[in-house]
Amino acid sequence: MSASTIKESIVEQYKIGNTIIKICDSAYIDKTPEDIEKILHRVMEIGMTIWERSEKENDC
Repeated sequence: MSASTIKESIVEQYKIGNTIIKICDSAYIDKTPEDIEKILHRVMEIGMTIWERSEKENDC
């Protein structure tokens, strides 16, 4: 992905101190609603796995 593509897909930009946060929607370009649902489901699975491992580590 070229820098120009990333620049064009910035939907929000924030500055906090010396940090610039750019929110892009390029992950959704050319994706069907089904593709997006699969991506979000996978992100949820990854998050749950991390949370479950953290819970197990904290129980010890």
